[in-house]
Amino acid sequence: MNTQSFLSGRNIGLDLLRAGLILEGVLLHASRSLPGENGWYYVAQRDPSELFTAFLSMFHTFRMEVFFFLSGMFAALIVLRKGQKIFLENRRKRVLTPLITAWLLIPPLMYVIAGQMKGTPLSLTGWLHSYLWMHHLWFLVSLSVMSMVIPGRFYQLASRQLGKLSLPMLLATLILLANACFFLKFLVKGQGEFIELIPVTARFLVYYAAGYALYVNREKIVAYADCWLLNKWLIAAIALATWLGFYVVAHQHIASAVKYLPVLMGSVLSVVLSYWLVFTFERLPLKENRLLTGVVDSALVIYLLHYPVVITFSWLMDVWLPANLSIIYVLINCAIGIAVSTLCYWLIKRSRFTSMLFGLKPKAKKVVMPAEVSL
Repeated sequence: MNTQSFLSGRNIGLDLLRAGLILEGVLLHASRSLPGENGWYYVAQRDPSELFTAFLSMFHTFRMEVFFFLSGMFAALIVLRKGQKIFLENRRKRVLTPLITAWLLIPPLMYVIAGQMKGTPLSLTGWLHSYLWMHHLWFLVSLSVMSMVIPGRFYQLASRQLGKLSLPMLLATLILLANACFFLKFLVKGQGEFIELIPVTARFLVYYAAGYALYVNREKIVAYADCWLLNKWLIAAIALATWLGFYVVAHQHIASAVKYLPVLMGSVLSVVLSYWLVFTFERLPLKENRLLTGVVDSALVIYLLHYPVVITFSWLMDVWLPANLSIIYVLINCAIGIAVSTLCYWLIKRSRFTSMLFGLKPKAKKVVMPAEVSL
């Protein structure tokens, strides 16, 4: 890997990785209605697939971790190239504005949908109370805090300290810090979504700061990439062990503290995978085309708008799809969520105002060249 050329221009591979991590959330939420999950809007009356749900649980241990790692890395890129002021303006347009837009729409919509599922009457008080729930928007709240509240000096200091460590020590430090924040969330459990988000944000801040430090200390990338800890077979073995752990917990119906062992294994996987995926996707020989650009551009809107769709159809589909087709049930629901949200994206993209509300670049106006005057 040529350190000097690392992210010297737009990298469609890393953009696609980030979009894929966001879009996997559609599949995750489509699967949450299977039995075994707690506190979901609708639990389907069907047989869960333990192998399938274990795979999704394993994937969930690193999906958002890698996403925040990438976000921190791109944050450092913008800050160092264009300055803190431009970065804050970018975050206001691309993160804070879509968060406010979605938060105004999603909570009351979910209040109505939940009322229809449970057969409970709607009220003005209930509608106002719905805004106390973040639903799937929590990650934009955390990202806004990391980008716009925590001062840049913190990331500069963190980059200097992390840059002094060898990769094995760096990975061990990140694993310890992330798990410490994971245990902190049990201290505030039941205190409300916004209070519970504090340790969650702190945990993902570890990955955000690590991604920021990677770009700041990019002269170390060659040494990092050649380290034996980032060997693909070792990472595959950790992933397999994590998946087997989740499968055993689900199959044996383990409810004790032992059920968190796969989560701890997943924390190791998430840290090593963050670096390995960046180095791998950065080298992919992908060229921009309309399909890839469309996937990258639409990912956030699809994720923001899929939530009420997949929850509604998890309820509607359960009455006609056989109970033994749990994976088909999830995949169909996921496809419907993506299709409906993509249609919404196309409609949003047609207007400069709605594009602004969802953090999209408005569709460029066609420039009409004047016709030549005949002589």
